[in-house]
Amino acid sequence: MADRGYFALLSHLYHPGATLTLPTVQAAIAHYLARLSQPPTSLSASVISSPLFKRFSYAKLEALCTAHRHAVQLKVKLLDEDKGGIFSRSLHARLREWTKGILEGFKGGHAVSKLVCCGGLLLGFEDLEGELHLGNGGVRGLVEDETVLALAEVLDTYSYVPYSTDWAKDFKSESEDGEEPLALSLLLASRFGPLLSTRRLEALPLPVFSDLITSTIESAFQGGKYLAHAPSAQKQVEGSGISFPADSPFATTVQALSSSKYITSMAMLSKFSSRILSVLAESRPSCGWSAMAQTLTRLERTASAVAAGWASSAIASVFIEEDVDVGSRELMTQVWNLLKTQLFSTVMLCQAILSTVVFVSYPDRTPSSSTSSPQALATAVLRTLSHLSFVIHQFGGVTATSGGFPELKRAFYMALDVLASDPTESERFATELCQSVPANANVPSVKGVKTAYTLACIEQLIPVLSDECIRRDVCALCLPRLSDTEHRETYESAHSAMLAIFAAYAQKSTQHLTTQAATVDGKTSGFIREIIPFYTECLLENSGDGKLNTAQLCLAYAAVVRSATALGQRATGPSATCMDGEVLACFCIEKLLHTIRQVRGLHAPPNEHLHRLHSVLVATVPSVSMTLLPRVLDECKAVITSLSDPSAAAQRRYLTETLFKELSENVGDAEKEYCMRWWYGYRASLTVGAGESADFSGGASSSTRL
Repeated sequence: MADRGYFALLSHLYHPGATLTLPTVQAAIAHYLARLSQPPTSLSASVISSPLFKRFSYAKLEALCTAHRHAVQLKVKLLDEDKGGIFSRSLHARLREWTKGILEGFKGGHAVSKLVCCGGLLLGFEDLEGELHLGNGGVRGLVEDETVLALAEVLDTYSYVPYSTDWAKDFKSESEDGEEPLALSLLLASRFGPLLSTRRLEALPLPVFSDLITSTIESAFQGGKYLAHAPSAQKQVEGSGISFPADSPFATTVQALSSSKYITSMAMLSKFSSRILSVLAESRPSCGWSAMAQTLTRLERTASAVAAGWASSAIASVFIEEDVDVGSRELMTQVWNLLKTQLFSTVMLCQAILSTVVFVSYPDRTPSSSTSSPQALATAVLRTLSHLSFVIHQFGGVTATSGGFPELKRAFYMALDVLASDPTESERFATELCQSVPANANVPSVKGVKTAYTLACIEQLIPVLSDECIRRDVCALCLPRLSDTEHRETYESAHSAMLAIFAAYAQKSTQHLTTQAATVDGKTSGFIREIIPFYTECLLENSGDGKLNTAQLCLAYAAVVRSATALGQRATGPSATCMDGEVLACFCIEKLLHTIRQVRGLHAPPNEHLHRLHSVLVATVPSVSMTLLPRVLDECKAVITSLSDPSAAAQRRYLTETLFKELSENVGDAEKEYCMRWWYGYRASLTVGAGESADFSGGASSSTRL
């Protein structure tokens, strides 16, 4: 094909001028690579050796990559249209010949240019994988081989260049926009690198590769220091909130990062880095685990720096849009986009590392094993997320039950599971985390979100923490926050941690312990015995409106009664008797009944507070022993039958249905027979006014029966 457009393209490639724009050149390259009648080796060689692409820039390299990607798509379309005769070669054979012609033209070309051109071909094949079914072999295998060779050549050329030296400026001069060729290559390679097969990736110097790409990610966020100038730039505008001048170093930095191609491509960079780490850990475990530790060190360092900048600036006190001056709101949006991007990148890398930790055996001999053990890596992940807790808070926190960020929760709980496998490391981390909570933060919200994250971690680790650690660190952190409803997330997290303490003891009490373990359990039971009266009072004080809701209060109080009952079932300490549990459980029930009588005396018609306490009483039924069960059931009957006023019909129906559910589903086997007799004895009086739709008969049509 020898038309004027082709000659114009060749002329421009050899003598670049202002006559053709880069998008025009890109389209022309794709067009003629696909349409030349003979193998396009000469055009391919002309493109890769053209002076137009010798001064590298992101735009030029991206144009090269895109041109070859589009050329593949166009060529396949043309080959598919040209069916030929019955004896014509297959589409795959003709495509292979065409591809080999292009690859022949790459010989002798610059490594960076070859890399992006091969990457474009690979992306083109990936786009058509559903139609071509190439897998990682055949013609695609040829391109993958050339891509890996070009990538290895780029790493060999640039990875060991000390850019701080003067003579290294010659390498930088290859870049038109001042970017390092290596960084540009890694950025573009992140598009097609994850498409390379594992076998081919293993041929690369993966430890060096991993270090370079992780360093690129760290540099893209300026090591987390992009908020460092915020305190010096902020101004308070009367009646308009905080403001940041558009020409301040802080605003300039944020705007530059927001438009950075590295930030906009962070998802691909993180995905590529995750793939490299996974392949390295599986193929060369000793190097892989060290590389994962090094990656987490960089992530934690970056997260720590951005957290420090956040806590020292007025941005941390911004809760609503009106807290920011109108002229600075766009800048705040850019700041939050950067923070979210950093969180997403961190979570993606942490998730890949934790998946490797869980599914790949830890090598026996690993350099720096103290920092690369599974527990050390899990701890590093949790510390990193702790620094970013102020960003996580915007997604509802790590314990959000609805919505939220599923990948974040997966990484968080996976890290805790790995850490919990070692009680010693778990206790060390819990102590460190409790002590890291700021006693006096400049902004209360900074302290609040950090405390909520700490409590969420400790709640999961409580089953493996020692009694001393729970006394010294956990309770000291929880107690001041058990009635602080102003900071709701911290308030609920503190109660969840306390419930975890009771749940852990109740679980231990049901297990058959050895003599040695029983002694340890005796210490724990002594501690539980001490805090049950206090926490009982605390829960009742928090039963009012605007505090714990009905579900939370029922769950908490039932857990306390269950733990008290467990003390009576197992007398493990030298001073413990079987009556201890019965006395404490009776104390909890009596305190609840006393509070019910007090609230009933203050409010003649039943209100929400009283209904909440009635629900708590019903919820304790499965938690008491056979000794207290008759008393509790009689109290429940008295409460339900006392609600005879028509205005309380809905509350009576709810309590009856809840009691029936507790008796039919949650009571123990030892109490089941008594509960059955009791229910049928009082069913008629309890279900008066319950409505025709309710089924309390235990007949064949009921899905939940006693």
